[in-house]
Amino acid sequence: MKNEQIKYALVLSGGGFNGAFQLGALNYLNENWSKITGRNEPMHFDLIAGVSTGALNGVMTAMGKLSELNDLWINRIGKNGVSEIYTSNFIDTNDTSGRLRFKPNLIHLFEEFLPGFKIKTTLREKIAMLFSRKKRSTIFKRILKDLSQEFSSSLKRFKSIADNTPLRFKLSHLLDRSRIQKTRFFCGFVSLDSGEYHNVEHSQFISDNDFVKGVLASTSMPMIWQPVSEVRFRKNGNILSSRNNVDGGVRNVSPLGDLIHLINEDKESSYQIIVINCHSELMNIQSFDNEGLGSLTARSVYEIAFNEIFRNDIQHFTKVNDLVRQSKAWDSEIALFDKQKRELREFNTVIINPHKDVDLGNALVANEELINQRILHGRSMAELMFNQKSIHHGNHSF
Repeated sequence: MKNEQIKYALVLSGGGFNGAFQLGALNYLNENWSKITGRNEPMHFDLIAGVSTGALNGVMTAMGKLSELNDLWINRIGKNGVSEIYTSNFIDTNDTSGRLRFKPNLIHLFEEFLPGFKIKTTLREKIAMLFSRKKRSTIFKRILKDLSQEFSSSLKRFKSIADNTPLRFKLSHLLDRSRIQKTRFFCGFVSLDSGEYHNVEHSQFISDNDFVKGVLASTSMPMIWQPVSEVRFRKNGNILSSRNNVDGGVRNVSPLGDLIHLINEDKESSYQIIVINCHSELMNIQSFDNEGLGSLTARSVYEIAFNEIFRNDIQHFTKVNDLVRQSKAWDSEIALFDKQKRELREFNTVIINPHKDVDLGNALVANEELINQRILHGRSMAELMFNQKSIHHGNHSF
């Protein structure tokens, strides 16, 4: 098969600040693209699909802004920590221990939940409180009741424990759809209102602002960051408005299935798929005896659940791909079909994972040491996989 008939597809998983692992792998691919593909040209993917941190890394790759992406991870996040992406009155964004630590700012919390609250007492009550313990108790109970009512009313407005305004500001300055040439970039996000997962191509967003909000929504981890109120895009000739959008990883940690569907629509080309997963198989062991709701949520949802969903997704894809390959090797006339009676294709795939014995650290934590470790490990695992994998392109093989 001629080189020009082979197309390249990139799948990037979610994984918070462990997305630095993807950067390391992308840097290796960029530096060795000619050797990997047999083509004397800059790194280029025909299809890129990403969710969460994979959407951020994917869109920057699609725009050809790998140097800016390195600057963001190394010089911004690496040097300054998570405050480059979010601020919080609950999470200690200055902690350098490598663990997610909660340190509520009581003054800010009071201002947020009880912004206009004032203790209402008359002069007569104030005098009575000085001389009567019973009167003091009665007035304090009334004040606590007023506090409780005000807090309950304010709690309805509380949607997240962190504010991703710094990331939104960066995306608004970094993203430029006109820079995406000869690449189809897709990002995934979920509407809390409908529960639907949307996989939207960059050209389908109604405006550049919707494009920015779509990528932001894909990175907005629920409960950590506030949902993106509205994202507008076109699908099947209709303009859709998706409300209260969050991280696509809620429904689809890996957009691999979306990408396979797109590839199946292209009957004329053969595809090389590269999957970069930044979820570590190893779960770091730590005691949660004295941890609160925030830590328990981050652990159960973003470390355990998302990791398991992605691994199952990849394992299912690998098993099906192996079955198709074996059937063709046994008899070239044998064909396997899915539930929609579409013939299953075999895909040449390289999957770059963190080593099973390496702990990348908490996905919501970033400091210079962790970012550098994740980048270096991503580069090492990409190099290892491509040294093990033989990729045939006509007369060229790597």
